[in-house]
Amino acid sequence: AIAVRSVMTLGVVWLLQIPGLMLVGGLGLLWIAYKLLADTGQDDDHGPVASTFWGAMKTIIVADALMGVDNVLGVAGAAHGSWDLVIIGLLVSVPIVVLGSSVVLKLVERFPIIIQAGAAVLAFTAAKMIVGEPMLDSVFDAPSMVWLSWLTYAVAVVGVLAMGAWSTRRSQGQPAAN
Repeated sequence: AIAVRSVMTLGVVWLLQIPGLMLVGGLGLLWIAYKLLADTGQDDDHGPVASTFWGAMKTIIVADALMGVDNVLGVAGAAHGSWDLVIIGLLVSVPIVVLGSSVVLKLVERFPIIIQAGAAVLAFTAAKMIVGEPMLDSVFDAPSMVWLSWLTYAVAVVGVLAMGAWSTRRSQGQPAAN
């Protein structure tokens, strides 16, 4: 899990230097932040079941790679191409994910607001990636458009939190507030 996540993060940092991928990564991270709040936990389909050791290893590696995308995009997006920050991000996040997952799970069960805070941080990081996209420099770096960066941050964070709350209410059968 550690090796897969480390290689993926280094690969994503390198890929985010390609024009347009900061925007795509930011939009993807917005979706991940929304799904963090909108996940109802009612998925009955657990995917294929492996019958051999190597089949199980393949399933675990693929599942970890897919589930680690949010961590990878978060670290890579927050680092903005700085390899020092990527290494520090991995050194901090991987032990938390691997060793502290049960502690974090207990904290989340006791204080559910942690999920909203995490989604807000992911949404802010996504907005930062979008605003930092080199292809959009002419839009966000224009002196008369400084407000657009702040609006992007606000819309990303408030939008993710609002859509997540709406989705949760809807999945629980409660009418949405007007």
